[in-house]
Amino acid sequence: MTRRLILHIGAHRTATSALQAFLFENLQPLKKKGFFYPLKVRRHLKLMNQIFNGTRQVENVARTLTERADKQPQDIHTLILSDEDICMRHDLSVLAKFRDSFDVTVIFTLRRQDTWLESWFFQNIKWQWNKKLSHCTFDEFMAMREDFHWIHYDRYIRHLEEVFGRDNIILNVHEKGQMPEGPIEAFCDSIGLTDREGFSAPAHINESFSPQISEFMRHLPLDMADSGYRGRLTAICAKIDRALTGGSKQSERLLPHDQRTALMSEYQAGNHAIARRYFNRDDLFFEPLPGPDAPLAKMALPADSAQLMTDYIAPLIAGIIADHEKQKEKAVAEAAAKKP
Repeated sequence: MTRRLILHIGAHRTATSALQAFLFENLQPLKKKGFFYPLKVRRHLKLMNQIFNGTRQVENVARTLTERADKQPQDIHTLILSDEDICMRHDLSVLAKFRDSFDVTVIFTLRRQDTWLESWFFQNIKWQWNKKLSHCTFDEFMAMREDFHWIHYDRYIRHLEEVFGRDNIILNVHEKGQMPEGPIEAFCDSIGLTDREGFSAPAHINESFSPQISEFMRHLPLDMADSGYRGRLTAICAKIDRALTGGSKQSERLLPHDQRTALMSEYQAGNHAIARRYFNRDDLFFEPLPGPDAPLAKMALPADSAQLMTDYIAPLIAGIIADHEKQKEKAVAEAAAKKP
């Protein structure tokens, strides 16, 4: 029997990190059900980068995955690879070679373009892996939105169909009404993992920061730090954010109503085509657009310099000092542990 390979390709901001954590933390329950999340990593980013840059061949990867699945004491019928950055690539034809070894199914989750763009803007500020997007204003960000080719869903999914075949594409729609139990549960249902007894509950991780701390971070050169230190600086900013907001949810809406309506009209024909082709209906998304009176996010720092120092600068410096002391203590402990 040919095993099935699930390629979860994104998109970002559709609970991908939470899904990967869920799959990683439930390795054993998954295997008992015949599903295998291989390579002992939360996310298969490194593997996909190696495939696309040519340092690993799909044929060899498929052989390795098969060998590892064969060694499991359970009967493995399905393997799962997950990396949301896959959808950012223009040409996925190299992954079609997996079809020589597996029955490949691609899962792609669609979020309405206006809310996706707003969320993606905040996410780029939060993690600052892309210098081009980490420090721009929202207007500057929107001027670059054609770079995000994968949210032209009809066009992108036609490429997936050309590479993998129409019958091998599963689309999920990231809306509460269309995912009543949640996005992770929707993913599991879509791959046939309906019996999840004994699985740990999915966590809600990688939440967006408030507009205020996002505006503060937008001006910080966090992308100058290596990924480890940048992550610790981001954690300090998260602590500042919790102190300022008390953990209360802030509006992430940045698009005025007229601009939002005009934006979605540009995607309307493509979304309609996907809705007809995959769901036999006219509308891909059901949730109405926010009305003209919906509150917008306030991306503004305090005009008063003393308040700016008290609320943002001083806590940031204090957090950096505390982190420095923690790292020193860690280094001392590690050095002591190495002594005979």
